[in-house]
Amino acid sequence: MLKVLFYLMSLIPISFVNGFLIYYVYSLFFFFFFFFLYMNLFLFDYFYYISYIFGIDSVSYLFCCLSIWICLLICLGVFNMNLYYENYFLFYVNFLLIMLIVVFSVMDFFYFYFFFECSMIPVFLVLFGWGYQPERLNAGFYLIFYTLFASLPLFILILYVIYFFGSFSYFLDLKFKSCLFMFFMIFSFLVKFPMFGFHLWLPSAHVEAPFMGSMILAGILLKLGGYGLIRLMSFIYFYVFFYGDFIISLSLVGCLLVSMFCMIQSDVKILIAYSSVCHMSMVIVGLFTLNSWGNLGSLIFMLGHGFVSSGLFYIIGVLYDRFGSRSFYILKGLINFFPSLSFFMFIFCIMNMSCPPSINLFSEIFISISLVSWSLFCMFFIFFILFFSACYSLMIFFLTQHGSYSGLLSFGSFFFVRDYLILFMHIFPVFFLVFDLSFFF
Repeated sequence: MLKVLFYLMSLIPISFVNGFLIYYVYSLFFFFFFFFLYMNLFLFDYFYYISYIFGIDSVSYLFCCLSIWICLLICLGVFNMNLYYENYFLFYVNFLLIMLIVVFSVMDFFYFYFFFECSMIPVFLVLFGWGYQPERLNAGFYLIFYTLFASLPLFILILYVIYFFGSFSYFLDLKFKSCLFMFFMIFSFLVKFPMFGFHLWLPSAHVEAPFMGSMILAGILLKLGGYGLIRLMSFIYFYVFFYGDFIISLSLVGCLLVSMFCMIQSDVKILIAYSSVCHMSMVIVGLFTLNSWGNLGSLIFMLGHGFVSSGLFYIIGVLYDRFGSRSFYILKGLINFFPSLSFFMFIFCIMNMSCPPSINLFSEIFISISLVSWSLFCMFFIFFILFFSACYSLMIFFLTQHGSYSGLLSFGSFFFVRDYLILFMHIFPVFFLVFDLSFFF
């Protein structure tokens, strides 16, 4: 693992050299393919490449690949945007990528907590430095205080376990019996997801962040809560077994309410942010059914959502750069001017509603099967959640692409081939992983 971290650290000086952005992107490409091919661990069910506190298994490997790919696409998207202090932005993305690789590679909860909080620093700085409106200050404080205060009980419990056992490793054979302990351990990860009721920081952070910040938030950081729950599940088994029905019920009801709330939005970015809350509720439900199908479905759903949501935020960011607005009332009739973009928009919208052939479809099938096996009454919620999901996904497409043109397109605006390359690189993993689903088994 040390060679991986040294390689990423060696990219920091390149990010500060003017005109070297293309070499930085090439280096990240090389790093991704090295990591993807050299560390393909899906033949193994155990931790591998173990060195001191580091080790990678199949779940860590998936999230590390997702992190590298999304950060690579963010750096590629910097070409098209006239960013102030571009070098500092690349440095923050590089620092974030190092923190994420470490978070997904450590085998101890103390290091997981420490490096997760470190990964919030570059996101906070990107939100503050390159956000759009003055309200970004409130959104940034919202983001930090929600995640920090929710994590404080977890930190105290980690220190408590370390005091008695010497460490809080993933391999520790320990089953908590105190409901209060287990609730506070789950609570910090549910806020990071976010679960319905603790989701208020997410829409404000997405709206005020630049599109690169939204790609980081939706593509990677929301997955840290799911990854933490997967690691924690063996320690909190009793709590989930006896009280998981409350969290599943709250998530299902919240998912249904948020789905209906998406139907009345006028801002495209808020709509996509709330759809992320809806999708993460389905992931929580899949994990808390304590079913192998639900667990696998949640894992694939997090992966698919990372690509699809990041791609949607990229499209909206580019449109905002051209039109200066994200409102449905202004972004109309785009199919007349950008027909190729309309095609990509349609692909992303049908992937967001889990149409075949995307891995989102299989993940929703897995989660639905595990839910129905948990309780037959969930059929009612699944039907309406999937129906409203299709409604607001199609609403994004037909309200932006059809209708009369608003006349606000700035002179000389057009889309670069690089934009379509970035969108294709979001779509490619979602569609082509379907051809080899054994990758996840």
